[in-house]
Amino acid sequence: MKHVRLLTPSLVCAAAIASSACGGNQTKDPAGDAAKGGGPASASKADLNADGVPDVWTFFHTVEGKDVVVRKEYDVNFDGKVDIWRHYGSGGVVERDEMDMDFDGKVDVTGIYEAGKIVRKEVDLDFDQKPDLFKYYDDGALIRIEGDSNNDGRIDYWEHYADGKLTRRGSDEDGDGEPDPDKWQQAE
Repeated sequence: MKHVRLLTPSLVCAAAIASSACGGNQTKDPAGDAAKGGGPASASKADLNADGVPDVWTFFHTVEGKDVVVRKEYDVNFDGKVDIWRHYGSGGVVERDEMDMDFDGKVDVTGIYEAGKIVRKEVDLDFDQKPDLFKYYDDGALIRIEGDSNNDGRIDYWEHYADGKLTRRGSDEDGDGEPDPDKWQQAE
């Protein structure tokens, strides 16, 4: 059985974390969006690597006289293109983040948040614009991974976690969409 390879955004996120947090629009100067109609009310720029070129853009809306963050964009490989987008809802609470892991201008990882905590990540492992790995979280802790290891659009691989440790894994080799009872393995 072909196993799903797991990617983590750790390396890509490292530079963004140094600024504040991880966070989709490919422009040389994303802050220019604020000047266009329908966009955020204002924006700020930051230069992470001190080369004189902005690498982080923060977009705000004014709500009741107060600026509230609605989006942050990061260029973590310093090529002038946005690689990470973080979207915020009311009160400045993160709702979604997107990452371009292979720096081709397309989103490869999407994180979905509820009340500021991650609940799901969708990962495109083969960079074909379709997620093939789904990570599920409870109170910010990974509880389950589901994957499409043969790229047929159907889940055929499962991992379950408790207290941060893999407890069991299973696969669907007969194609019925359910883990095969004889393919469940307890983690050691």
